[in-house]
Amino acid sequence: MIIKNLKKNIIKYISTASVICLIFSKPVMSLNYENYEEWLNQFFLNHFQENYSPNFIKEIIKESKLNKKEFYKIDSIINKIYDKDFKNPELYFNKKSILNRLRKAIKLSKTYKSQLSKIERKFGVPQSIILSIWGIESDFGTVKLEFSALKAIVFHIYNGKRKKFYKNELNHILKIIKQDKINLKKILGSSYGAMGQPQFMPSNYIKYGYDFNNDEKVDLWNSESDTLASIANFLNSNGWEKNLTWGAEVTKNPNLPCYTEGPNNKKTIKEWNLNGINLVDGKSILNFQNSVKTSLFLPKGEYGPKFLVTNNFYILKKYNFSDFYALYVSIFADLIEGKKFFQRAWTSTIKLNQNKVLKIQSLLVQNGYDVGGLDGLIGIKTRQSLGKYQEKMKQKITCYPN
Repeated sequence: MIIKNLKKNIIKYISTASVICLIFSKPVMSLNYENYEEWLNQFFLNHFQENYSPNFIKEIIKESKLNKKEFYKIDSIINKIYDKDFKNPELYFNKKSILNRLRKAIKLSKTYKSQLSKIERKFGVPQSIILSIWGIESDFGTVKLEFSALKAIVFHIYNGKRKKFYKNELNHILKIIKQDKINLKKILGSSYGAMGQPQFMPSNYIKYGYDFNNDEKVDLWNSESDTLASIANFLNSNGWEKNLTWGAEVTKNPNLPCYTEGPNNKKTIKEWNLNGINLVDGKSILNFQNSVKTSLFLPKGEYGPKFLVTNNFYILKKYNFSDFYALYVSIFADLIEGKKFFQRAWTSTIKLNQNKVLKIQSLLVQNGYDVGGLDGLIGIKTRQSLGKYQEKMKQKITCYPN
């Protein structure tokens, strides 16, 4: 009976994993370009002719149409992104490349000192955080934007998985174009339609774009002051707390389980101290008041640096939901301010990719654990659940695969 049940569970697990792999595998390249052209015309005529004039729709169809070369180029780039293996933190936080970028950031902090000071006073967001996001998103405006954001967004409606999201973004970009805020031919962005130097989607452009130089337009392509102010406005509008650091690196009592990390378990500095959590560098956290609630953040479980983070860290995740992204912004901002790099090293572990993580997540779900969604990424909920599963199975509790 035990063997029979075991076989049933294995078959059930393999079936689930197979479905998951099909769901999350890279999108199949669309080879029928002719269908795309026909679809494009019908799509706009069916969905927008009631709200816009025939001439406007005609112009939009013309400007949103990818030629065959552009079509296959954007499709190829997107497939390569899906193919990219999951990066362990020690690869993501490449010290050499970070220090190269840091030299640019320090130079630009002097070049734009006046604008950054005014922006910080207005929005309450540190200059270092603003510079950090600018650097990560577009290498301080030097990254070539290869696509018309309009074309990229329409392509994703045609060929992508997040059609509802991109239809909403199309409505926003049409509003921007209709209001003549920016030149239609200059709305350049990424293969995902993120626009300009801060990589704003059209909805965020409308919500958070800021005309800082008072020329009556928000220019996220050519105006550094508008770009920097818009980044600050985004964070401020989403709840950034003035005069509060993002967090700091800590040492952890080995007896405190790693699955106690996460925003659902917040304590004061004093309470964490009683639990065996101590700051690696006391000077880096002088503006932490004892009453401020913080949470543990262990991006690689027991295999890397550990942190206490404030609510501001989670505000950074609203700009990009990745744990690594928010930590990169935070650490890079610290380096701009003259603070130190990670004090604890990352321990090398097995190489992971999306499918391997999906199999781990499906196994955890089968055993009743919440992984926060089957996405192939080792986020906080996946790490927590893995740690609890390891404890249940009487394995070493690491909260990270190895």
